[in-house]
Amino acid sequence: FLIICALLIVVVLLQKGRGGGIGAAFGGAASSAFGTRVGDVFTWVTIVLTILFLLLAVGTTMSFRPPPDKVATPSFEPAPSDISETTTVLITCQTAEADIFYTTDGSTPEKGSANTRSYEDMVRVQPGQTIKARAYRSGGWTPSDMGYYGPPLDQPIEPIQTQPASVPNEQDVPAEEPLVPAAVPAG
Repeated sequence: FLIICALLIVVVLLQKGRGGGIGAAFGGAASSAFGTRVGDVFTWVTIVLTILFLLLAVGTTMSFRPPPDKVATPSFEPAPSDISETTTVLITCQTAEADIFYTTDGSTPEKGSANTRSYEDMVRVQPGQTIKARAYRSGGWTPSDMGYYGPPLDQPIEPIQTQPASVPNEQDVPAEEPLVPAAVPAG
């Protein structure tokens, strides 16, 4: 590529232009050194070198293009939390040109799935609801990891710890007093 660049520069400088080319700088001797058809030869050499330069430029760009990466995980504003009232959430992705898909029913968002929605504007989230979001980008990029907003659904629910009921000993139970009906005043 660099050799073609250098040859192209030299050939362009050797051509006879309106000002006489580089040969004019040395007394005009270079103009006649290649004969009368020097313009035609240098023109064709320039065309061939230019085509090679362009092909190498495109080939180099295609060969050294970095491989696609993994799409960044979607982030939420305000920060994910267990919400207690209806909240409006903004979903963003740091990867340029990524498309965000989300669900609010606890299912995994998949591009093209029936219950998956494409993110276009703010999302309203109800208390107890969880948003799952995933970002995709075309061109061979790996889809992002799952982003969550709300109480995470993947964590196991811990059982409530209760103290076992104790049976009192007979010694600890006070003796029951007989029920005496209350006296009703006459009258």
